[in-house]
Amino acid sequence: MITLIMHILNGTAIVATAVVFGTDVFFALVGKKAAAKSKDASIADVMGHLHEVADARMPVIGATATFSTLLQVIIFGFANIQGQLAAFSLMALLAHLTVYLRVARPINNVMTEGVKFGRMVNNIRELQQRWDRVIGLRAALLFIAITGLIMITCC
Repeated sequence: MITLIMHILNGTAIVATAVVFGTDVFFALVGKKAAAKSKDASIADVMGHLHEVADARMPVIGATATFSTLLQVIIFGFANIQGQLAAFSLMALLAHLTVYLRVARPINNVMTEGVKFGRMVNNIRELQQRWDRVIGLRAALLFIAITGLIMITCC
């Protein structure tokens, strides 16, 4: 029974992390370049609405990834490789969350407020460039997390 629970927890952690990873990779590879080619008003409108929707929906997915990974750390402990891999993945998820909360989220809030109140954000391109500077790091941290989670199934 415990094996089944561990597989469910690990599968949940992998899938939830994969959703966030896929989103960040998309923006690192596609969104960043598209925003750089866009007009300021387009960036303000589209990115403001994207962040408005994403910041309402994505935290549940990120919390699911983090919580299911934390549960694996608690259940496995640190004495075996599975627990160490889960802890490694958890550290990467928490580092990703830290970068998001310190850099991306405040920018998202400014962009979201702009579209909510129908105002053009004056420094929209600068904000987008600042957001873009950490998206590669965020994707890399999620890659590390998901790799560790997948490796748990191999041990």
